[in-house]
Amino acid sequence: MSCSVFLLLMAVPYVISSVLLTYPQARFPPLDYLPDDLTMPPCGVPKPTKPFYTTFHIGESYNVSWITPSSSNSTYRIRLVDSDGLTVEQLPGVITETETFQNIKLRSPCEQCMLLIEQVMQNGKVFRSCADVNVVRASVKSDEQCSQRGSMMNATCQCESGFTGNQCQYFAQCETNDDCLNGGMCVDQPESLIKKRCFCSYGFFGQRCDQKFNSQNDHCFAYDEPVAADLPPYGMFNPRCYQRHDLSANDRIYSRRVENEVEVILDFDTQNWLSLGWRPTELSTSCRLFPILEDTRGRISEMDQMARREFVAKPVMPKNNGFTELGLKSSLHPMDCVDVIMASVRNGRLFISDFYSRDRSRPLEDYWYDGEMSLSAAYGTQQDGRSIVMFRRELREFEPTDHPLGPNEILIVWSKGDTQMGSSFQGTNRGVEKLKLAETVNVTFEQQPKISATNELAFGVKNVVHDRLEPMTVVSTSTTYQPPSETSKMHQIPTPEPPPRTSSESPTTSTEPENSGNQNFSFSIILALLIAIFY
Repeated sequence: MSCSVFLLLMAVPYVISSVLLTYPQARFPPLDYLPDDLTMPPCGVPKPTKPFYTTFHIGESYNVSWITPSSSNSTYRIRLVDSDGLTVEQLPGVITETETFQNIKLRSPCEQCMLLIEQVMQNGKVFRSCADVNVVRASVKSDEQCSQRGSMMNATCQCESGFTGNQCQYFAQCETNDDCLNGGMCVDQPESLIKKRCFCSYGFFGQRCDQKFNSQNDHCFAYDEPVAADLPPYGMFNPRCYQRHDLSANDRIYSRRVENEVEVILDFDTQNWLSLGWRPTELSTSCRLFPILEDTRGRISEMDQMARREFVAKPVMPKNNGFTELGLKSSLHPMDCVDVIMASVRNGRLFISDFYSRDRSRPLEDYWYDGEMSLSAAYGTQQDGRSIVMFRRELREFEPTDHPLGPNEILIVWSKGDTQMGSSFQGTNRGVEKLKLAETVNVTFEQQPKISATNELAFGVKNVVHDRLEPMTVVSTSTTYQPPSETSKMHQIPTPEPPPRTSSESPTTSTEPENSGNQNFSFSIILALLIAIFY
């Protein structure tokens, strides 16, 4: 690690404390690193143009839930705050760090208010997360019992696609294995913002495992299926084809440029989750003003088709996006404005997705910011306690949630966790480097595979020459060829090679046998003898 990067890490203390409400739904975007000294009160993020309100009824019991790092030495408190930021109701009791939910009953009506949870550190530093709520006296409506994301049937919420829970209060990308295509499995993620995700079979990726890279195995990578005999040590890739970057004693990256794409392999000593983030080495602190949270027009994804066509971006940047002046002017932390790939392998299946980190909050998948996953290929396996994950992406960036992977040196932020993915994206095993990932690696192989004589694939290309050959009919004769015995081979006299044809000689075109000249010479001698005898 370079001295400058090491000093950067030393200058910016790493704080793993943060909190994020999962019920009621946290205000968009669901960021969890919102300290009171760097972000504006009361919530840390501006109020959305179209907030999602969770309805609470006075006197009813609700389980408020949140996620937080596993070890933070902190306590929690919950209060109801009105639109002016004034406390309407302070819920009794102090919650210890071992708890991730609290049963509450609200007593004060409050329209367009906020339910605020605060995490208080031993040093007095406060982190917070808030949700937009309406606290009402009216009776509970059936759709409100399912968080407006499902319908009540036989006293049970039947949730819409994308949500789960007894009140449809949690996000989910699948519900059962049937929701995951191509042999994928739906895996519970209880400590994550997304409670269920699809983990995909080898070579497949995407939210529903519906994407696959269209290629065949070659000398460098097993795109089709692992081949242990040909691609040691994991049966997945050949290290000779890649540039190796050592991150620690047990963690490394392999990378190469393939035309306009970059192929990156993470080979980490972990059985849980791993991540790789990057950004240009020189980037303005104004990058924190993305995403624009103060735009009164709302999110583009919420507009209809006509509104999308007429939408024109504002010519001015937001004022603060929820940051205090100190938060805006402070130097960039390694996790600020970072394009992130995060992955986890479970039971031979891979979850991988394209994330973005605005700050030290848990990275959010690009779709939270109206972005898309930019990967063109993804593969994963787990062997001997190690996770090996490959992803491929175009060199250039596509949208504000993307950064280019080169061609110049870029800032690399890597991390891995010893718990399940989602409980702490910023693990204790982490580091920062400056690397070149988009370099072309020239490698040659002495022995090329033989081209098959059958209608098979060779080098990923169909043997079309074989298909065009006319079938040849072999006519058998009554004479059967017997190979010479070993004894006869020893006594065979080799036939001398014919003398080379001179340039004046032309190749024969006669259809007569080669010994016709000898036969004519013998006939002439016999005829001469007969003439001598009779005359």
